[in-house]
Amino acid sequence: MNPALKRQFEAAAAVDKVVEKQKQARGREIGTVLDYDKGKGFGFILDGDQEKIFVHQSQIVAPGFRMLVKDQKVSFLRGENRGKPWCEDVRNPDGSPIAQEKPEENSSTMAKKRRQQLKEQWRNFFEIPQYAVKGYGESLPATVANQDAFVLGETVPQLGKVFVMAHGCTATVGKGNECATFAKEKLPKFIAKAYEEKPDAEEALKSAFEMLETEFMERAKMKSLTDGAEVTAALFVHALNASGQPCVQLWIANCGASVVALCSHEGAPVRVMEPFTTQKASAALKEVGFNVTDSGKVDVSFAEVGQSRPSQIFRMPAARLVGGRPFKTTRSPVVGQPAVKKVREWRCVAGEEPFLVVFSAEVASVLKDQDVMNVALDAWGSPAQGLDGWEAASKAVVRTAQAQGPDRDSLACMAVQCWWQEKPLQRLLAKRADKKDAETEKVSKPVDDGFDMFG
Repeated sequence: MNPALKRQFEAAAAVDKVVEKQKQARGREIGTVLDYDKGKGFGFILDGDQEKIFVHQSQIVAPGFRMLVKDQKVSFLRGENRGKPWCEDVRNPDGSPIAQEKPEENSSTMAKKRRQQLKEQWRNFFEIPQYAVKGYGESLPATVANQDAFVLGETVPQLGKVFVMAHGCTATVGKGNECATFAKEKLPKFIAKAYEEKPDAEEALKSAFEMLETEFMERAKMKSLTDGAEVTAALFVHALNASGQPCVQLWIANCGASVVALCSHEGAPVRVMEPFTTQKASAALKEVGFNVTDSGKVDVSFAEVGQSRPSQIFRMPAARLVGGRPFKTTRSPVVGQPAVKKVREWRCVAGEEPFLVVFSAEVASVLKDQDVMNVALDAWGSPAQGLDGWEAASKAVVRTAQAQGPDRDSLACMAVQCWWQEKPLQRLLAKRADKKDAETEKVSKPVDDGFDMFG
């Protein structure tokens, strides 16, 4: 190195040492940040005597972005810059570097961000082929007078898939049913909306039905509609159980007299939700003036506001239903509020129920639960050409019930298969087929009574 240049470096180093000794001699002072403009990178600190001292971001000792916050306590060394006092070596009061903390977000903002993250990360478990849920809904009469509507496996974000049977009644006109159609279009969306506001499956179902009832009743009053519907929703949720293990939860929300039953691994029906029949609610209905027969039939005369006398008579289908203005007088116990229950929590292993069946009260009036299950299993075991098992089962149940001559020819059935139970279901169907073959062979086989006509 050039001797002259070397002497200059040594002189500068000596000056730095002197300055450092002077700083140490002065000692560190404690102050409070008066204000700081992080955009411009400077501000002011009040010392112990309330003197305002300039501070620049270059003198802040901090990892990453250097900045200060108003009212923040700091320690510093007093120095001069262009003849004016300024703060040097700005640190925390204990002398440590200033670590910037992110401002705390309020709980609602954090919850919103968390929900957004979950949305982005969520994958519908039931889209995986081996864990699919597949279903079909069938109803009669199969004409324009049919009032039923079905939702067959619509995705509900963050939850899973929902199946809905909206069994319509009391339609204003002889073509379709606006309440059933409204339930089909809106209920899955209402469930998703309610769950986003409060991530609880049970509360989401209750809130969704409340929104459905409120909005449709407003619509019905505005358009003078009498339409109503018995609405049953089966929500399949991929969740974690109490032990933190993944599982499939089945939630049922039932607002009507439809029967909800699972097929056991042995082929027996297992009711998981009791229907709201008028017969069971007869005492409450009679108390407010409804005429209820011993069999539970309730006929209600109805007149629109402004009419001098009733113009129509409607048969009340259930003690709870969505819509149905003729049955919802001021004192009426008939409401659109469902019973909501988590009926199963499966680990997706053998021995669990392979499918779900929902059928209307008209079907239940002529077929026992076991009859319904037998018809469904028989159709599942030998479906018509081109039909899936769940479709064949739904059609068979409705047509078998129709052949029995129910009082009301308004029949509906929905069958939903849990695909992870496909192999156990096939074994059950094979077992039933073998049993039938054995019984047939036993009947057709001639009995040897020991008689010999040539003896």
